[in-house]
Amino acid sequence: MTARPGNAARETAAPNLCEEEHRVLRNAIEPCIVIRDSEAHLALTRNPQQYFRHMRARLQSIAVGSMRVEMPPKQVFADPGGASDFRLMPCVTRSAERVIKSVKLVGTNIAQVTVPDQITVGKALVVDPQENYVTHIVDACLLSSARTGLCAALAIDMLATRSQRLIVIGSGRVGYYAAFYAAAVCGVQDIIFTDRAAGRATAAATALQTRIPGIRCAAGVYDQLTDTDIVVLATTSTSPVCAPPAWNAELVISLGADIDRQAELSPEWADAADIYVDTMDTTRFGDLKAWLSEGLIDAGAITDFSGLLVSGSKKVVAGRQRLFVSTGSALFDNLTLEYLLQNETPA
Repeated sequence: MTARPGNAARETAAPNLCEEEHRVLRNAIEPCIVIRDSEAHLALTRNPQQYFRHMRARLQSIAVGSMRVEMPPKQVFADPGGASDFRLMPCVTRSAERVIKSVKLVGTNIAQVTVPDQITVGKALVVDPQENYVTHIVDACLLSSARTGLCAALAIDMLATRSQRLIVIGSGRVGYYAAFYAAAVCGVQDIIFTDRAAGRATAAATALQTRIPGIRCAAGVYDQLTDTDIVVLATTSTSPVCAPPAWNAELVISLGADIDRQAELSPEWADAADIYVDTMDTTRFGDLKAWLSEGLIDAGAITDFSGLLVSGSKKVVAGRQRLFVSTGSALFDNLTLEYLLQNETPA
């Protein structure tokens, strides 16, 4: 990642202040590095095991109290009709070694006129811990998708005892990254992609097979799916696409229903599985919010990553299906941005 202070297509040179005004206004340049989507992708996939270890180590530090987290609830501002929105996601992590301040402003792009074929738009910002100016501006599309895929790999690592075969329903960016990290870090060997757009599933399978030649990847048809170890849901569906027994999967991971109008999971899961989340902020949106409001589940029965890391296997009930849900976490943005900064290419 390199510093490019004048890389915006429509950016114009700032006019020079006259000497007299400069004495009064005293404005100074705020140094800032821009990280584009392609650069973030390369940094987060170049060494997936290293990225995984970074995230797990940070989560362990949070679980044992050596790292503190300040994370206000994610704020979602919906457009009329609720199909699109923008979200404000701040987070600060503090440890004896470092302080990382971050905020992400990300939107759901339904119109896709100026920015075609990209449902997630926006930027993530890293803020200087002492002076509070913005040190880094990071494109948020692939950053958001990759950290969600890595989150799925962490769930597989902590919750799955069988991880040979994976079905991915929804073969966009999030589905691809979830499969990539599952194969690269968790040892998944056989992956089936499905999507309402069959060509998208084929593209995802071909891309992953090319990236990791030793695994088996294919595009499948939803109605012809057979038993599997793990199911990942990465859709934009507004109605459930998965009900028990879900091809007898030991672990079902839901990543797509991150606003109130979306749904991926049948309510039967409330009784059929033990429920886990990345952070408890996940319960404020999508399927879990609906189940809590309807009294189908109790918040006290939901375990987050910190609870898992502190208690280990005591929280995992043998013989029960497990359901992991993420609606997107500012904490995972923050920890991923820290990893990006640590692995910057010098200018």
